[in-house]
This record gives sequence, C-alpha cells and structure tokens, in this order.
Amino acid sequence: MEFMRFRYYAYGVSLLLIGLSVFLLFWKGLNLGLDFTGGTLMEVRFERKVSLGDVRKAMETAGLRAFRVQDTAQGTVIVRLRVDEPRDKALNALKTLGDYQLLRMETIGGIVSKELRNKAFWSIITALLGILLYLAYRFEPIWGLGAILALAHDVLIVVGAYSLTQFEVGLDVIASLLIVAGYSVTDTVVVFDRIRENLRIRKGTDFESLINISINQTLSRTLMTSLTTFVVSLVLFVLGGPALSNIMFAFVVGVVVGTLSSIFVASALVLDIKRFFLKEVPA
Repeated sequence: MEFMRFRYYAYGVSLLLIGLSVFLLFWKGLNLGLDFTGGTLMEVRFERKVSLGDVRKAMETAGLRAFRVQDTAQGTVIVRLRVDEPRDKALNALKTLGDYQLLRMETIGGIVSKELRNKAFWSIITALLGILLYLAYRFEPIWGLGAILALAHDVLIVVGAYSLTQFEVGLDVIASLLIVAGYSVTDTVVVFDRIRENLRIRKGTDFESLINISINQTLSRTLMTSLTTFVVSLVLFVLGGPALSNIMFAFVVGVVVGTLSSIFVASALVLDIKRFFLKEVPA
C-alpha cells in the first residue's frame, strides 16, 4: 500500500485535531486535580464496611463534584477534595454512611501545587528532548525532528481529549502521557529502523518508495501490538472504576493516535523536510 500518497490527508486530519485541541485548551481548559490545584486529603476508617460507590454517592448527594475516593490495604478510605470544595460538606456526607474515625487530614497549599505543575511541565519537556537526542544520534537529526514533531502531535491530541471530556488531570495522568509518548516513539523507531535498513539493501530506490516498503513490512507488527494494547486499555478504562479509568483514558486515545502518526505522519514529515527544505529528495 502506498501510504505516502495519503500523507496530505493525514496532515489535514492532524492539523484539524491539533487545532481543536488548542481551542479546547483555551476554551475549557483542563480539569486539574488536587496535585495541581491544592486541596485537602482526608483518611477515615468506618466502623462498618462501606463501599467506595456508597462514599462517592454520598459526596455527590452533598453537592461535591471535584473529589476522588480510594481505599487502602489497611481498610481505610481516602477522600481527596479540590481546594474549592468545602471540607465540612465532605465530613457531613461521610457521617451519613455511619460512624467513622478521622485518621488524618492534610492540606496541599498553592505553593506545593505550583511546584508540582512546574515539575510535571519540565518532566514532559525533558522526556521529549531526551527522545529527540536519542533519535538524532541513532538515525539523523532530521529523522529525530520528524519523530519529535509526531510525538508532540500525539501528546497534544491526548491532552485535548482530556480537555474535551474534563477527566481529572493529576500526576498519574502525566505519568500516563509519558508512557504513551514512549509507546508511540517505539513504533516510529521500528519504522525508521526498517527504512535505514532498506536504504542499504535497496540502493537506487527512491526515498518515498522506500518509506512505503518499510511501513508495509512493519505494518503487521505495528497493528498487532497496537490492537492488543488498545483492547487491554479499553477493558481497564471501562471496567477499572473511576480512578483507573481516568488514567487509562490516556492509553485508549494515545494508542490510536500514536499508531496513526507512526504510519502516516512521522515518516511523511521526514520525507517532506528532506524534499522541500533540504532538497535532498527529488520532488
């Protein structure tokens, strides 16, 4: 299949999704979690067993929206409230479920939250630069540039999906984004490695044809890996409960976007940079 014939359509779809993501980020923003906004953490132990579903329902009935609930191995329940959610309402909501003991209450202030936001931002930038340097060393600087542009495209679209759905974004989601970025670049490296190999053994073949041949040779591997990862991610997203679903959403969207970008975008960017900017490939 001649994938490079469809690269301009892929560019159009990618630009549309990127534009939509940027618009959503400016219009709706992200639903930042406790890690980034500050707030309150409460750990309680109920005298009788209470399910997490009952706790969430009690919180919602009390009018609380920005909260997260989880249990621990010690049989306690942890409630995380965003800074704009009143603690009194949460404590009163817990009382409706029965007697409990408040084991701890901690507050995350704005300074700590700002520091966490900065660390999250720089962790993403550092990861992208590290990938760029590795690919530039492993292949060529232009190949590294094409891969990092495709990777930034993937991350931005996933972040836009979080803005659209308003799933909560915390440090766990940032970790998921970095894992998705690593997964995406792995597919791209496989294709680039095959292109480099074909450059040695198929001398005289034009670069665009070499890319098509290389993508077709790696296509079954790419699709099988992506499909199995997507199925597992989707099952965990649907059945994993609110906390796990929030994290797996990045994988569900990222695997699809990353697979398409590794096939249609990354190699196409290298081709067009070489053709139109460096004049290394005949038009």
